[in-house]
Amino acid sequence: MAKEERKAAAADEAGSTAKNRIKRFNALATQSGDSMENNNERMVCLRRNQNALVVIGLGVIAFGIWSVIKAVLYTAFNMEAFLDLSADSSLDRNLGVVIFWIFMGIVLVIDLALRLHVGLSAVAEGRGRKKRHAYIVLALLMALISLMTVIASIVIAASGYETTAPLGSLLVALIVELTSGILLVEMAVSAIKVKSLEKKRKKEPGYAA
Repeated sequence: MAKEERKAAAADEAGSTAKNRIKRFNALATQSGDSMENNNERMVCLRRNQNALVVIGLGVIAFGIWSVIKAVLYTAFNMEAFLDLSADSSLDRNLGVVIFWIFMGIVLVIDLALRLHVGLSAVAEGRGRKKRHAYIVLALLMALISLMTVIASIVIAASGYETTAPLGSLLVALIVELTSGILLVEMAVSAIKVKSLEKKRKKEPGYAA
């Protein structure tokens, strides 16, 4: 009788152990499945933001080229106003024009170089190459400058300042400048998301660079 009880107890213990193993296996399988699902979702989100970085980076470059063209056209339309201002000074009229265009050229080259740097950095990071955070900070500063430019232009127009540039072209320039600022903000947000997702991906088991 004692032997049968011991056998029954051993059988129950073995059955309990087997059940615990099955439960542990199922729990691990469920955890693994959830982890794979989360990884897939993270990869989809990462690819989406990387693609956005490439597109927005190219847009920033295009807007940089447009900003140069816009500045040159705007200056050409308002050259008479500048010449009237220089006429009140002792500076020679022709020399004043030369100095003004040299100064404008330097400013435009710097602006274009910054936009090219930001845009190309975004495209590179969108294609998987690592970039520092500096271009994100620069993009946000440029977005702030674009917003201030739009506000300043609206204030100047509301003050009744006369300009020889057509109203339609000024309105288009404002819309483009505002759109450029919004693009820069979206690019910075996408870049931050990409860096965050890449950081999380590196912590996953079995990650290979």
